[in-house]
Amino acid sequence: MKNLFCGINVEINRGGKQLATNLTFKIESGAILLLKGKNGAGKSTLLRVMAGLSNPASGKLFWNDEDIGKNIPQHYGRLTYVGHSTAVKSDLTIKENLKYWLHLHCRHKKGERQLKESLETFNLAGSSNLPARFLSSGQTRKLALARLTLKTSPLWLLDEPTVGLDEPGLTSLSSLLNSHCEHGGIAVIASHDLIQVECPVHALNIEDFKLSLIHI
Repeated sequence: MKNLFCGINVEINRGGKQLATNLTFKIESGAILLLKGKNGAGKSTLLRVMAGLSNPASGKLFWNDEDIGKNIPQHYGRLTYVGHSTAVKSDLTIKENLKYWLHLHCRHKKGERQLKESLETFNLAGSSNLPARFLSSGQTRKLALARLTLKTSPLWLLDEPTVGLDEPGLTSLSSLLNSHCEHGGIAVIASHDLIQVECPVHALNIEDFKLSLIHI
């Protein structure tokens, strides 16, 4: 079954200030929506609205034909959100962080094999027992992104996922996104960078409200 995620005449505010209005987009299974705009334009705020963590000032967002605002818990169940703030627990090890996230967010208990695969995705297996407080910013970003492999979510919302990543990390992220899209997933990404992927990428420029197709 193909999914459709769309927004109609969405207005977003922050601190009482209007950031953008009349944002309209439509993204289908197997594609990526790239949010573009200068710093402070509202990319992160729009992602939070898409995640159901904040309300739009006006307009609506739909998953297929359902208004996401009418059942936020159900919407939480279909998405994985990795914010600019990684939410990594500094006193836990890399592996413990992943186990903690599994306990909070996944209905089905995953075993050691799945955790091992998640660690290997971003080459974290060799340091899995290292407390997160000793990680570099790039390693912390990899740990946050490794959570994407532990929950089957049709919708990924990623805020600046490339920040701090080295070339192997960027390659791993591209592979994850390609696999996600190949299996019918949708990703919305706020980023200044173009991520090399094989699936269709649509760009929404928050400053001029235009939706366009990017060929990478």
